[in-house]
Amino acid sequence: MTNQPPSGPIHPTTRALIHEAIAARAYELWEKRGRPFNQALDHWLDAERELFSGRLKRRSVPLHLLADQ
Repeated sequence: MTNQPPSGPIHPTTRALIHEAIAARAYELWEKRGRPFNQALDHWLDAERELFSGRLKRRSVPLHLLADQ
């Protein structure tokens, strides 16, 4: 099974888990980078890239869910 984004509609539960994983990682990046002001979008997009490239392995979001929907 690959860690690729789904090609069809995403189940609402899966969508919520993905959002949770991105939000948690974006927060981690914000803290790691010294809590800079006005860079939330940059942190969010970096977290998305990590998740969808397979580099982010969160316990709260099994990546197999991304391919199963």
